[in-house]
Amino acid sequence: MGEESMGFGVVVAAFVVGVPAIAGVLAIVLGLRRRQRVRQLLRDGQRITAVVAGNQRVAQSEGRDTFLPVVRFHTREGHEVRTAVDTSSSYKSHIIDVPMDIIYDPADPQRAMSVDTRGDGGIVAVVVGLGFLAFSVGAYFFVTMGGFLD
Repeated sequence: MGEESMGFGVVVAAFVVGVPAIAGVLAIVLGLRRRQRVRQLLRDGQRITAVVAGNQRVAQSEGRDTFLPVVRFHTREGHEVRTAVDTSSSYKSHIIDVPMDIIYDPADPQRAMSVDTRGDGGIVAVVVGLGFLAFSVGAYFFVTMGGFLD
C-alpha cells in the first residue's frame, strides 16, 4: 500500500510541476513567434492608408465582445483586399469609412497590422510564460524539499 501511495504522489507532483512548465514554455514560444512576425512585418511590410469597411466581432470568455476593424485597401499591383486587423481590437465597434494607416505583407496582403499598434502581444505572453515557469520551479522545490516523494 505504501508503494501505491508513492506512485500517486509522483503522478501528482509531475502534474503540479509539469503542466505549468509545459504551459510556460508554450506561452514563451508563441509569444516569441508573434513578436518575430510583427518585427518582420514592420521591417518588410508595405505601409498604406486603408479604409475601415466593417467590424469583425470576437466573443470573449467574460461575455464581453471585442471588435476588430475590417479594412479595405488596394495593393501596389491593384488588387483589392479586405482583411481584419488583429492588432487593433476594441470593446467598441470601429467607425466605417474612417482611414487607418496599416502595414501589410506584400507576399500575403491578408496579414496586416495597424501602424499605431502600441504592443504586439508577444511580450505579455513571454512574461506570462516566465511566470508559469517560475511557479513550476517553486513547486518542484516544494515537492522535493517537502518530502512528498519519499
